[in-house]
This record gives sequence, C-alpha cells and structure tokens, in this order.
Amino acid sequence: MMARWHALAPRERQLIGVAGAVLTAAVLWIAVWEPLDRHRDDLRARVAAQQALADWLGTLEAGAPLEAASERSLGGRSALAVIDQSARAAGLAGALVRIEPGAAGEVRVVLQRAEFPALMRWLVDLVEERPFRVVDLRADRAEAGRVDATLVLERSD
Repeated sequence: MMARWHALAPRERQLIGVAGAVLTAAVLWIAVWEPLDRHRDDLRARVAAQQALADWLGTLEAGAPLEAASERSLGGRSALAVIDQSARAAGLAGALVRIEPGAAGEVRVVLQRAEFPALMRWLVDLVEERPFRVVDLRADRAEAGRVDATLVLERSD
C-alpha cells in the first residue's frame, strides 16, 4: 500500500489528501452537525409550545372575567356531548380518541396527534363559552406542531 502511495506523483498525492479532507468534513457535517442542529430546533419548538401553554394557563389562573352562567350553559345537553361537539367543531375530530366521564362530574378527554394551536384555541373557547374549567392537562410532543394530550375538565358552575 505504501509502495503504491509513493508511486503516485506529488500532485496526485495532494489531490487524494484534499479529497480525503473534504470527505471527512462532509461525513462530520452529516453525521454530527446536522442531527445536533435538528435536535436544537426541535427543543426550541418544544420550549415555545410549553411557554404558550404556560402563558395560557397563567391567564386562566389570573381569573379571566367569566361570563354570566346563563350564557355559559350546556343548553340542556350532557357535558360529554358538548365537549365532543365543540372539539369536532374546532377541527380536532381526527385527534379525538375518547371522552369519558370521571369522578365527581369530571370529564377526561384523550387526543392523539392533535395540532397544538387548534387544541389551545379549542380549550380557550370551551372555557370562555361553556361552564368548564381545566383541572389537569398533559401534553407530549408527538411531532412538529402536534401533541398527544390528556386533559381533565370539570363543570365550573
């Protein structure tokens, strides 16, 4: 192998050395830098989503003005039906896995791969327009812009 290397002209050796350096740099870029850069972008998106959730929950804790109870009624329907209809109207029908009653009048809602902004808009509208409040919300990132979420709602009237 060394004999073959020494048999090459100096210009050929220099060309092979430069090509090896370029190849090494390309492999490092693709195998190390790109995955780290993608991971950093994913973490930034996750932080932004979590911050949006924290901000939204903060507005709820601050005691956003509540409308009159008559305007926030269920219209004679069950809480499960109202939640189901409002989630479907908000474009979450494909993500809705189940809605089930819980203890003490709570309702547990499970969504998979729901669009995070649509989920947050739906919750804001539900809390503002209907007599519900969010007791518990757990959301895990499923992919960019989508979450798997489990939430517990209870009547607030």
